[in-house]
This record gives sequence, structure tokens and C-alpha cells, in this order.
Amino acid sequence: MTTTSSVQVIAPKTLDTMTFPLHGARLIEASAGTGKTFTIAGLYLRLLLGHGTAAPQGDLTEATRHHEPLTVDQILVVTFTEAATAELRDRIRARIHDARIAFARGQSDDPVIAPLLQAIDDHAGAAKTLLNAERQMDEAAVYTIHGFCQRMLTQNAFESGSRFDNEFVTDESHLKAQVVADYWRKQFYPLPIQLAGEVRNIWGSPAALLADVNRYLTGSPLKLTVDAMSGDLQTLHNQNLDKVKQLKALWCESEADFLALISGSDVNKRSYTKKSLPTWLEAVTAWAQSDTHDYQFPDKLEKFSQATLSEKTAKGTAPQHVVFEAIEEFLNSPADLKAPLLAHAITHCRTMLAKAKQQKQWLSFDDLLTQLSASIDVDEQSLLVERIRTLYPVAMIDEFQDTDPLQYSIFSRIYLDNPQCGLFMIGDPKQAIYGFRGADIFTYIKARNQVSAHYTLGTNWRSSADMVSAVNQVFMNSDSPFIYDQDIPFLPVAASPSADKRQWVMNGQTQHALTFWLQDAEDKPLPKGEYHKAMAEATASQIQTILTASQNQQAYFDNGKNNMP
Repeated sequence: MTTTSSVQVIAPKTLDTMTFPLHGARLIEASAGTGKTFTIAGLYLRLLLGHGTAAPQGDLTEATRHHEPLTVDQILVVTFTEAATAELRDRIRARIHDARIAFARGQSDDPVIAPLLQAIDDHAGAAKTLLNAERQMDEAAVYTIHGFCQRMLTQNAFESGSRFDNEFVTDESHLKAQVVADYWRKQFYPLPIQLAGEVRNIWGSPAALLADVNRYLTGSPLKLTVDAMSGDLQTLHNQNLDKVKQLKALWCESEADFLALISGSDVNKRSYTKKSLPTWLEAVTAWAQSDTHDYQFPDKLEKFSQATLSEKTAKGTAPQHVVFEAIEEFLNSPADLKAPLLAHAITHCRTMLAKAKQQKQWLSFDDLLTQLSASIDVDEQSLLVERIRTLYPVAMIDEFQDTDPLQYSIFSRIYLDNPQCGLFMIGDPKQAIYGFRGADIFTYIKARNQVSAHYTLGTNWRSSADMVSAVNQVFMNSDSPFIYDQDIPFLPVAASPSADKRQWVMNGQTQHALTFWLQDAEDKPLPKGEYHKAMAEATASQIQTILTASQNQQAYFDNGKNNMP
């Protein structure tokens, strides 16, 4: 047990494949190389064979077995790509085959299969069960998240309220472009030329608008942080112009007082010099006295924000005026056409797209998730979730760190409050920050807090001992490696028993497992962009060096048994 600040962090249990309870909601945290797929396949074998201890007097907390053996079409395994699905299916099939051969022969030294041989007396019956499972693997419920949702909607059309004859589409980009083009014509074609010019300053074409709204047109319901334009565009434009005019009028009323006010204050005179201050005032005054046709304002306006003036007054009294406060408010919330118009475009195009797909009877990837979630929402008698639990009493969610809020919402509502079923979420919390893959770190944190049974795979079977030690040292060297330490603590992993024999060699010398590259201390620090470029070039050069050495048999991995160029 470790503590971070005042928050208590309870370390998860080390997972033992043979005693892991095959029921309830459980979170398995597995770093890279710790045998995640091997563990999934091991749990799969136990579910097929009904392995484990039964619940004494119905007390599930003491049981490690599922209440009945399952078949391959009853064990739901979900991952996030087609490639990962194919790999999982093949790995599970191979484990079933190995176990069947072992039960037929009565012997095995496999760390999972050998205990199964000892625990199960009827070897012939187990071999028969595994043979049937191997033959049925093409029917196994190993799906992507979208594949699972599609099956639930089509196989349970009555319970889900979905259509029986929907067409599944993988690419709806053409329809999205058509919807946005229709919105563009309807909203912008009738505009007067001056206002049309303001729109063109924001988006030069329907394609530019599509680029901004595309990611928001499908998926779970949105909560926009900016209110959508409520009236017509001309009204919004006039309101924005009035906002600019009001600030200009305020400035003109008092601009004669500002030179003396600022000069006589304690503001930093090296910033507001006798030469610069009058020039800045003249620039803003010229703008304030001009006609208002757009939302442009001089960059010198910021010099007269109350916040800027206060910041530039380290000691003494800063110049203060209601106009300076009005400028600060204006800069914090400037006259803006884009934000409310973008919110309007998202709202309307989203509705238009949904109607268009409904007319065509189309369902896209995102629609599968949102429609299944919506079906569960309106499932007052729980017919749909009961049906899913009956079909799949146990669900294993692989790569759980890539789960988004909607996906987690679906599985949690199906399984979380049903301890007789199994929901096993397997993932690496350190990868939950990868938003580009759809991951949502706060979804992972929510799941971790809602599920009390935490397990970890504590041994890295892939890397060398030096590599494991180096990574542990990097993260343990920080007091707060992941910021949210009470929710995602760093748990060091151990190296495998033979890991100390693994190393990589180049030009006859053992290489370090982890190397930091730093710019020479004598050199002047580079700007960020140039630094990235320099490091990229250095990395590419080093890769070329290693590959060339490998071709010449001078760079290879040594696992202690043989060299692998």
C-alpha cells in the first residue's frame, strides 16, 4: 500500500490466471509485454472447461469459477481493430488446440494447461469439449466494438427498436459533404455581399466548414460550450457590430484623459515610454473614430486592457478607468461570428445527416454505438440488456484504455450491477492518454473508481532486464508521473527469470537499454521547432546506422541462446 499526498492508493492484486474469479466486474492493468493476450486465452480456457472453485452456499465472493461452463459463442471478447480481433481469435484457437492435445496425452509443462490437467479428472471429456470449441472458433464471439454493436442491433431488432433492413456503411464522407454543402447554400447564399465576406473570412468554402464540423456530426450527443446562433446571421452580425461600436464610443468619450492618467501612474515606464504611449493612443483613437464595418481592432488595444496595465505595474498604483475594464471584457469575449455560427452549423448539419441516413436506411460506425446506447436508454423493461447478458454471460474488453465514454457506458449498464456475469476490462492505464486513438483518460479513471476489484500483470516477459529496470527507474524517479496518481499510480513490473540474458549488441559492444539524447551544453538552446527537426534528423541517422550494421551482421539481439541478426 502506498500513499500519494493525502490520498490512499491501494495496490491491485497480482493476477493468477488459475485463481482469478470468473465473475463480477474486474479491472486488469497490463503493461506492454506482461502477457495480456496469454492471460486472456488462459481465462478463456477456464471458462470453456468450467474450472475453479464453486461458491459455498451461493456466496459468490468465495467462488473462482463461473457458475457453468461456457461455449465459444457465449464468451464475448471485444477489441478495437479488425487486426487485433484476428490476432486474438488465432491466439485463442491455438491455446485451445494445445490444451486439447495435452488432455489427450495427459501431460503438459505449460503454466496454465498443466494445472488444468491436475484440476480436471475427466481428461477425455475435457478433450472433447476443447475439440468442439476448436471446431466452432469461426463462430466465436470475438468482435470489434462496432461489430458487437452491429450484431446486437440486427440480432435483437425487436428489443432494440432498430430496423431490420438497415444497410451498414463504412464511409459516409460523401453524404457528410453533401449535407454541409446544402447547409452552406441555405445559410450563406442569400447573404448581402458584406456579410458574405465576413463568412468567407472564416471559411473559404464548404470544404473548409466541413473540416471544422466533421468530427462532431456523428457520435454521442454533444454538449456545446458556446450557444448556437438563435436568430438569423444578419441579426448576429448587427449585434457584434454594436458591440464594437459601443467600445469605440466609450474610448472617444474619455481618450483625452488617457495620456495624463497613464503617464502619472506607477505603470512600468520602460514599457509605456514617452515615445510609445502617444503612438499607441493615436492608433486606438484612429480606429475608434472610424466607421464600423467589421470586427477588426488594432493590436495596441491590448495595451489598454485593465489586466495588462495592472500586470505592468509591479509596484504602486496602476492606471484604472472604466474604459480599460471595458477593453479587458471585450478582449476576453470579442465580437465573434465563428463560435455561435459553428455551433449552429454543427447542430443543424448533425440533424440533417441523421435524417438523410434514416431515409437511406444507413448505419455508420458511430451510429452503431449511439443507437445501441439509445436503445439501452429506452429499454425500461431491460429486455435488451437481459438478452445480451443471456447471449454473453462473460465479456472481456481488450485494450480497455482505448475505450471512450459511450463505449464504457454501454458495457457498464449491461454488466456492472450483475455480479453473476463477468466483465473483465484489460488495458494499460499508461496508454489512456492517447486521445488520437479515441482514448479518454477520465473514462478510464471512472471505470477504475467504479470497479473495486483491481488486478495487475506484474512480469514483463518480452523485454530485457535492463530495459525493465530503466523504465521503472524513469517513472519511479518522479513524485507524480501521471498527475492523477490516486487514480493511475505507477506500478513497477518485474523482469522475467531469463531477462538478464537478453541484450542487444552493436559492433561488438552491449548497448544501453535506454538512452537520453541531449543537446550539447556548449551550444545555444534551439527554438522548439528547430530542436524537433534536429532530434528527428539525429534519430533517422541512428536508425540508418543500426540497420546498416545489422545488414553487416554487426547489430543483433542476443537472448543468451543464439544470436538473431
